[in-house]
Amino acid sequence: MVNDGAIVKEKLLSLSEINAKAIEDMTQTQLVSYMQVLNVTAAAFPLQREELMHAFSEMDYAVVFQWLEIICSSLSQMHADELAKECEKQINVNKDLNNIRHARVKVFVEYFVPTLDLFFADIYRVLEDLEVVETESLNVIEKEPEKIKEKLLTISEFDREIIKKMSDEDLSGYLGILNDFCAGFQAQENGLRGSIKIKHYVFVLQWLTVIEESLTKINASELADDCRSHIAINKDFNNIHHEKLEVFINYLLSSMSMLSADIKMLHLPKELELVNETEAPEHIAVEVELLSQGSSSDAKTVLVVNKMTMFMNSFKNALHDAGHRLIGVTTAEAALNYLKTSKPDLFVIDEDLPGTNSYVFTKIIRATGHLAPIIFTTSKITKDKMVKFMEAGVADFIVKPITPADVQKKVNKHLS
Repeated sequence: MVNDGAIVKEKLLSLSEINAKAIEDMTQTQLVSYMQVLNVTAAAFPLQREELMHAFSEMDYAVVFQWLEIICSSLSQMHADELAKECEKQINVNKDLNNIRHARVKVFVEYFVPTLDLFFADIYRVLEDLEVVETESLNVIEKEPEKIKEKLLTISEFDREIIKKMSDEDLSGYLGILNDFCAGFQAQENGLRGSIKIKHYVFVLQWLTVIEESLTKINASELADDCRSHIAINKDFNNIHHEKLEVFINYLLSSMSMLSADIKMLHLPKELELVNETEAPEHIAVEVELLSQGSSSDAKTVLVVNKMTMFMNSFKNALHDAGHRLIGVTTAEAALNYLKTSKPDLFVIDEDLPGTNSYVFTKIIRATGHLAPIIFTTSKITKDKMVKFMEAGVADFIVKPITPADVQKKVNKHLS
């Protein structure tokens, strides 16, 4: 195994489709996570390619663009920025499925898929040359292994007895595995959601198997057992109960998303930090409490999730004399952390959350038992967006830029 960061970067920089600056700026910890992303996305590509080409041959454009969205997400995670932009452009151009021009889509697919073939062939070559980076590079525990264990034991999904018995050396390797889990989760979620959406049960079970292995590695025993149970139940493709399987998958991915958020919120020693160190300041999880004028101990609580603290203050000013208690957080992870111990009376969630699919986030909120109304803030509202988010549990919308009158009207409506 190659553990020299300089050698790894040199190999990665030979991939012309990848953003060179993103690679050069990576820390050793981020480099290990990135190699896991390459591993997972490269493993998923043959499935994505096969399904994309099958859908294209059937001229099933809805499915074609579902798979292109999944591929686009994978390319973004890999920092293949130009390829991701090309893919995203085609998705945006062809949003109206009733007016798609087959000839133009054909030209794009016949150019784009061979380009991806060459790109992933280069990735396989690099992975083979490097023999894949081990997580042993994360071998610094500083001098506080017991404090790290204490933090890990606060995460209820983990097998406590296994963690308690870990030596310092075991703990170092385990933290690397947790890092890999967080890095690989998005690709696993995309693959599983895409497969269940088009009812391709062979790949659903393949993804569940991959996820079960990931959960077993991180000692999330109960979730891994649930996975194994549903894999066994659904082996007979002719007798699959789609709705039940879909409910389980939504529960599983919601649980994994919260688990990943918990891991990232551990605030481990700097050498082992699992949060992206290159994030812009406005992406840092910040929790602020904004008390509107006249607030009391029995005031209604509004949780505002928006990456801009400026927006939170505008929201506060719009409700300056309403007597509500406003809690503001700038990331979905911070919101989920707050929701572990609190139940707000109203959610105000922005469409543009850093590193988060806001649609999935609203479903996670509902899956965790929070039933308060959700108001969604967006720069543009369409009929399709309204239907999609209302199905996920959104009760209302506020179009940005917000006005005090609109904020007051919508908040009063749902808190009355």
